[in-house]
Amino acid sequence: MEQNVFSRIPLRTWNWLGVNEARLPDGLQKITANGRTATPAVETLEESAAGTDGRDFIKTGTGKAQRFFVAAGETAEKIAVFRKEELAEICAEVAEGGTLCLTCIQLAPEDRAFAGKVRIRAAKDAKVKFTAVEAGASETVTELRIELEGDGSSADVAVAYFGDGERKIDMNYIIVQQGKDTEADMQARGVLKDASDKIFRGALDFRRGSKGSAGREKEEVVLLNEGVRNRSVPLMLSQEDAVNGQHAVSAGRLDRAKWFYLMSRGLDEKAAQKLMAGSLFAPVLERIPDTELQREIMACIEERIADGEV
Repeated sequence: MEQNVFSRIPLRTWNWLGVNEARLPDGLQKITANGRTATPAVETLEESAAGTDGRDFIKTGTGKAQRFFVAAGETAEKIAVFRKEELAEICAEVAEGGTLCLTCIQLAPEDRAFAGKVRIRAAKDAKVKFTAVEAGASETVTELRIELEGDGSSADVAVAYFGDGERKIDMNYIIVQQGKDTEADMQARGVLKDASDKIFRGALDFRRGSKGSAGREKEEVVLLNEGVRNRSVPLMLSQEDAVNGQHAVSAGRLDRAKWFYLMSRGLDEKAAQKLMAGSLFAPVLERIPDTELQREIMACIEERIADGEV
Protein backbone atom coordinates (compact mmCIF):
# COMPACT_ATOMS: atom_id res chain seq x y z
CA MET A 1 0.00 0.00 0.00
CA GLU A 2 1.29 3.44 -0.95
CA GLN A 3 0.71 4.93 2.51
CA ASN A 4 3.18 2.44 4.02
CA VAL A 5 6.12 3.50 1.83
CA PHE A 6 8.74 4.75 4.28
CA SER A 7 11.61 5.63 1.96
CA ARG A 8 12.40 5.78 -1.77
CA ILE A 9 15.55 5.52 -3.84
CA PRO A 10 16.42 8.90 -5.46
CA LEU A 11 16.25 7.43 -8.97
CA ARG A 12 14.10 4.41 -9.71
CA THR A 13 15.61 1.28 -11.22
CA TRP A 14 14.15 -2.02 -12.46
CA ASN A 15 11.21 -3.08 -10.31
CA TRP A 16 12.31 -6.72 -10.22
CA LEU A 17 15.32 -5.74 -8.09
CA GLY A 18 12.94 -4.78 -5.28
CA VAL A 19 14.94 -1.72 -4.18
CA ASN A 20 12.84 1.26 -5.33
CA GLU A 21 10.93 1.63 -2.07
CA ALA A 22 11.25 0.59 1.53
CA ARG A 23 8.03 -0.08 3.39
CA LEU A 24 7.25 0.12 7.06
CA PRO A 25 7.50 -3.20 8.89
CA ASP A 26 4.12 -4.72 9.76
CA GLY A 27 4.50 -3.91 13.43
CA LEU A 28 5.00 -0.21 12.71
CA GLN A 29 2.18 0.39 10.23
CA LYS A 30 0.33 2.98 12.30
CA ILE A 31 -2.42 4.30 10.05
CA THR A 32 -4.52 7.34 10.96
CA ALA A 33 -8.21 7.65 10.22
CA ASN A 34 -7.57 9.45 6.93
CA GLY A 35 -5.42 6.59 5.64
CA ARG A 36 -2.04 8.30 6.02
CA THR A 37 0.91 6.79 7.83
CA ALA A 38 1.25 8.23 11.29
CA THR A 39 4.50 10.16 11.82
CA PRO A 40 6.03 11.24 15.11
CA ALA A 41 5.16 14.64 16.48
CA VAL A 42 8.07 17.05 16.81
CA GLU A 43 9.71 17.50 20.19
CA THR A 44 12.22 20.32 20.36
CA LEU A 45 15.40 19.28 22.13
CA GLU A 46 17.36 22.41 21.47
CA GLU A 47 16.34 25.78 20.09
CA SER A 48 19.00 27.99 21.67
CA ALA A 49 21.83 29.52 19.67
CA ALA A 50 24.43 27.97 21.95
CA GLY A 51 26.25 24.82 20.96
CA THR A 52 26.77 21.73 23.11
CA ASP A 53 30.02 20.90 24.85
CA GLY A 54 30.57 17.21 25.59
CA ARG A 55 28.39 14.21 24.79
CA ASP A 56 24.62 14.40 24.89
CA PHE A 57 22.45 11.25 24.83
CA ILE A 58 19.27 11.86 22.86
CA LYS A 59 16.10 10.70 24.57
CA THR A 60 14.62 7.81 22.56
CA GLY A 61 11.45 5.76 22.78
CA THR A 62 9.23 8.84 23.24
CA GLY A 63 7.23 8.44 20.03
CA LYS A 64 8.22 11.98 19.13
CA ALA A 65 10.67 13.28 16.55
CA GLN A 66 13.80 14.88 17.98
CA ARG A 67 14.92 18.20 16.53
CA PHE A 68 17.96 20.30 17.39
CA PHE A 69 20.12 23.12 16.09
CA VAL A 70 23.91 23.56 16.11
CA ALA A 71 24.81 27.25 16.21
CA ALA A 72 27.41 28.94 14.02
CA GLY A 73 30.95 27.93 14.94
CA GLU A 74 29.80 25.57 17.70
CA THR A 75 30.24 21.79 18.08
CA ALA A 76 27.59 19.30 19.20
CA GLU A 77 28.10 15.61 19.93
CA LYS A 78 24.89 13.58 20.12
CA ILE A 79 24.28 9.86 20.73
CA ALA A 80 20.99 8.02 20.21
CA VAL A 81 20.63 4.41 21.35
CA PHE A 82 17.46 2.64 20.26
CA ARG A 83 16.57 -0.38 22.38
CA LYS A 84 12.88 -0.94 21.65
CA GLU A 85 10.45 -1.17 18.75
CA GLU A 86 9.77 2.32 17.49
CA LEU A 87 9.30 4.69 14.61
CA ALA A 88 12.03 7.27 15.21
CA GLU A 89 13.00 10.53 13.58
CA ILE A 90 15.88 12.95 14.15
CA CYS A 91 16.15 16.32 12.41
CA ALA A 92 19.11 18.67 12.72
CA GLU A 93 20.39 21.92 11.25
CA VAL A 94 24.04 22.93 11.42
CA ALA A 95 24.72 26.63 11.00
CA GLU A 96 27.75 28.21 9.31
CA GLY A 97 31.02 26.75 10.55
CA GLY A 98 29.27 24.44 13.02
CA THR A 99 30.09 20.77 13.60
CA LEU A 100 27.66 17.97 14.38
CA CYS A 101 28.83 14.50 15.44
CA LEU A 102 25.77 12.25 15.55
CA THR A 103 25.88 8.56 16.50
CA CYS A 104 22.84 6.26 16.16
CA ILE A 105 22.97 2.74 17.61
CA GLN A 106 20.08 0.34 17.01
CA LEU A 107 19.91 -2.63 19.40
CA ALA A 108 16.17 -3.36 19.43
CA PRO A 109 15.02 -6.86 20.54
CA GLU A 110 15.29 -9.54 17.87
CA ASP A 111 11.50 -10.09 17.79
CA ARG A 112 10.69 -6.40 17.22
CA ALA A 113 10.86 -4.00 14.27
CA PHE A 114 12.57 -0.63 13.94
CA ALA A 115 12.23 2.27 11.49
CA GLY A 116 14.25 5.46 11.70
CA LYS A 117 14.84 8.62 9.69
CA VAL A 118 17.65 11.13 10.10
CA ARG A 119 17.55 14.46 8.25
CA ILE A 120 20.44 16.92 8.48
CA ARG A 121 20.98 20.27 6.74
CA ALA A 122 24.45 21.83 6.69
CA ALA A 123 25.19 25.50 5.98
CA LYS A 124 28.42 27.07 4.69
CA ASP A 125 31.60 25.39 6.02
CA ALA A 126 29.51 23.20 8.35
CA LYS A 127 30.71 19.67 9.12
CA VAL A 128 28.60 16.57 9.74
CA LYS A 129 30.02 13.33 11.12
CA PHE A 130 27.40 10.57 11.20
CA THR A 131 28.01 7.09 12.60
CA ALA A 132 25.44 4.29 12.77
CA VAL A 133 25.25 0.65 13.82
CA GLU A 134 22.34 -1.60 12.83
CA ALA A 135 22.59 -4.75 14.93
CA GLY A 136 19.12 -5.35 16.38
CA ALA A 137 15.45 -5.85 15.45
CA SER A 138 13.89 -8.54 13.28
CA GLU A 139 13.25 -5.98 10.56
CA THR A 140 15.06 -2.66 10.20
CA VAL A 141 14.21 0.20 7.82
CA THR A 142 16.28 3.38 7.95
CA GLU A 143 16.82 6.51 5.90
CA LEU A 144 19.60 9.07 6.18
CA ARG A 145 19.45 12.29 4.19
CA ILE A 146 22.18 14.91 4.52
CA GLU A 147 21.86 18.11 2.52
CA LEU A 148 25.14 20.00 2.06
CA GLU A 149 23.53 23.30 1.20
CA GLY A 150 26.39 25.66 1.97
CA ASP A 151 29.67 26.11 0.14
CA GLY A 152 32.52 24.17 1.72
CA SER A 153 30.25 21.98 3.85
CA SER A 154 31.12 18.32 4.38
CA ALA A 155 29.65 14.97 5.45
CA ASP A 156 31.56 11.99 6.82
CA VAL A 157 29.24 8.97 7.08
CA ALA A 158 29.97 5.45 8.32
CA VAL A 159 27.58 2.58 9.09
CA ALA A 160 28.15 -0.98 10.31
CA TYR A 161 25.46 -3.65 10.13
CA PHE A 162 25.11 -7.29 11.15
CA GLY A 163 22.39 -9.63 9.95
CA ASP A 164 21.73 -13.18 11.11
CA GLY A 165 18.79 -15.57 11.34
CA GLU A 166 16.02 -14.25 9.11
CA ARG A 167 16.61 -10.58 9.87
CA LYS A 168 15.82 -7.96 7.25
CA ILE A 169 17.90 -4.78 7.03
CA ASP A 170 16.89 -2.02 4.60
CA MET A 171 18.97 1.18 4.46
CA ASN A 172 18.65 4.23 2.22
CA TYR A 173 21.53 6.73 2.59
CA ILE A 174 21.51 9.93 0.54
CA ILE A 175 23.97 12.83 0.54
CA VAL A 176 22.81 15.81 -1.53
CA GLN A 177 25.66 18.13 -2.52
CA GLN A 178 24.30 21.55 -3.41
CA GLY A 179 26.98 24.05 -2.43
CA LYS A 180 30.33 24.62 -4.13
CA ASP A 181 33.39 22.69 -2.95
CA THR A 182 31.43 20.32 -0.74
CA GLU A 183 32.97 17.05 0.44
CA ALA A 184 31.18 13.75 1.08
CA ASP A 185 32.51 10.41 2.25
CA MET A 186 30.23 7.41 2.81
CA GLN A 187 31.35 3.97 3.97
CA ALA A 188 29.26 0.92 4.86
CA ARG A 189 30.61 -2.30 6.40
CA GLY A 190 28.52 -5.38 7.01
CA VAL A 191 28.46 -9.07 7.88
CA LEU A 192 25.57 -11.34 6.89
CA LYS A 193 24.89 -14.94 7.91
CA ASP A 194 22.13 -17.57 7.96
CA ALA A 195 19.12 -16.43 5.88
CA SER A 196 19.39 -12.69 6.53
CA ASP A 197 18.29 -10.22 3.85
CA LYS A 198 19.87 -6.79 3.40
CA ILE A 199 19.54 -3.79 1.07
CA PHE A 200 21.91 -0.84 1.14
CA ARG A 201 21.25 2.11 -1.14
CA GLY A 202 24.01 4.69 -1.09
CA ALA A 203 23.46 7.81 -3.20
CA LEU A 204 25.68 10.80 -3.88
CA ASP A 205 23.59 13.50 -5.55
CA PHE A 206 25.54 16.38 -7.09
CA ARG A 207 23.10 19.22 -7.76
CA ARG A 208 23.52 22.09 -10.18
CA GLY A 209 25.83 24.67 -8.63
CA SER A 210 28.01 22.13 -6.75
CA LYS A 211 31.15 22.87 -8.78
CA GLY A 212 34.38 21.67 -7.22
CA SER A 213 32.60 19.14 -5.01
CA ALA A 214 33.87 15.62 -4.37
CA GLY A 215 32.16 12.48 -3.13
CA ARG A 216 33.30 8.95 -2.32
CA GLU A 217 31.24 5.91 -1.46
CA LYS A 218 32.37 2.39 -0.53
CA GLU A 219 30.61 -0.68 0.83
CA GLU A 220 32.24 -3.89 2.07
CA VAL A 221 30.08 -6.94 2.79
CA VAL A 222 31.19 -10.35 4.06
CA LEU A 223 28.81 -13.29 3.57
CA LEU A 224 29.47 -16.02 6.12
CA ASN A 225 27.42 -18.72 4.37
CA GLU A 226 25.25 -19.53 1.38
CA GLY A 227 21.61 -18.54 1.71
CA VAL A 228 21.96 -14.88 2.65
CA ARG A 229 20.53 -12.26 0.31
CA ASN A 230 22.59 -9.14 -0.30
CA ARG A 231 21.53 -6.20 -2.47
CA SER A 232 23.94 -3.27 -2.79
CA VAL A 233 22.79 -0.24 -4.78
CA PRO A 234 25.52 2.41 -5.22
CA LEU A 235 24.11 5.44 -7.00
CA MET A 236 25.76 8.59 -8.30
CA LEU A 237 23.68 11.43 -9.76
CA SER A 238 25.04 14.66 -11.21
CA GLN A 239 23.65 17.87 -12.68
CA GLU A 240 27.10 19.47 -12.63
CA ASP A 241 30.16 18.65 -14.73
CA ALA A 242 33.00 19.96 -12.53
CA VAL A 243 32.65 17.37 -9.74
CA ASN A 244 34.55 14.25 -8.66
CA GLY A 245 32.55 11.19 -7.64
CA GLN A 246 33.72 7.66 -6.86
CA HIS A 247 31.95 4.52 -5.67
CA ALA A 248 32.81 0.86 -5.09
CA VAL A 249 31.22 -2.28 -3.65
CA SER A 250 32.95 -5.44 -2.42
CA ALA A 251 30.78 -8.43 -1.49
CA GLY A 252 31.55 -12.12 -1.06
CA ARG A 253 32.71 -14.96 1.15
CA LEU A 254 35.91 -14.57 3.14
CA ASP A 255 38.85 -15.76 1.07
CA ARG A 256 39.66 -19.40 1.83
CA ALA A 257 43.35 -18.60 2.02
CA LYS A 258 42.59 -16.21 4.88
CA TRP A 259 40.51 -18.91 6.60
CA PHE A 260 43.41 -21.33 6.29
CA TYR A 261 45.88 -18.80 7.66
CA LEU A 262 43.71 -17.97 10.69
CA MET A 263 42.90 -21.59 11.45
CA SER A 264 46.55 -22.58 11.06
CA ARG A 265 47.21 -20.21 13.95
CA GLY A 266 44.99 -22.28 16.23
CA LEU A 267 41.62 -20.57 15.68
CA ASP A 268 38.51 -22.60 14.98
CA GLU A 269 36.04 -21.39 12.35
CA LYS A 270 33.82 -19.45 14.76
CA ALA A 271 36.81 -17.74 16.38
CA ALA A 272 38.10 -16.81 12.93
CA GLN A 273 34.72 -15.30 12.07
CA LYS A 274 34.71 -13.24 15.26
CA LEU A 275 38.19 -11.94 14.50
CA MET A 276 37.18 -11.09 10.95
CA ALA A 277 34.03 -9.26 12.10
CA GLY A 278 35.98 -7.28 14.67
CA SER A 279 38.51 -6.24 12.05
CA LEU A 280 35.80 -5.23 9.57
CA PHE A 281 33.75 -3.25 12.08
CA ALA A 282 36.65 -1.61 13.93
CA PRO A 283 36.88 1.55 11.75
CA VAL A 284 33.19 2.25 12.43
CA LEU A 285 33.07 1.27 16.11
CA GLU A 286 36.12 3.39 16.87
CA ARG A 287 34.08 6.45 15.88
CA ILE A 288 31.58 5.82 18.71
CA PRO A 289 32.51 8.20 21.55
CA ASP A 290 31.53 5.73 24.28
CA THR A 291 33.74 2.71 24.94
CA GLU A 292 31.00 0.85 26.87
CA LEU A 293 28.77 1.02 23.79
CA GLN A 294 31.61 -0.19 21.61
CA ARG A 295 32.12 -3.22 23.84
CA GLU A 296 28.39 -3.95 24.09
CA ILE A 297 27.95 -3.92 20.31
CA MET A 298 30.92 -6.17 19.64
CA ALA A 299 29.92 -8.60 22.40
CA CYS A 300 26.42 -8.83 20.92
CA ILE A 301 27.76 -9.56 17.44
CA GLU A 302 30.33 -12.10 18.63
CA GLU A 303 27.70 -13.98 20.64
CA ARG A 304 25.45 -14.22 17.58
CA ILE A 305 28.31 -15.32 15.32
CA ALA A 306 29.06 -18.13 17.75
CA ASP A 307 25.39 -19.18 17.81
CA GLY A 308 24.18 -21.72 15.22
CA GLU A 309 25.85 -23.51 12.36
CA VAL A 310 28.29 -21.98 9.88
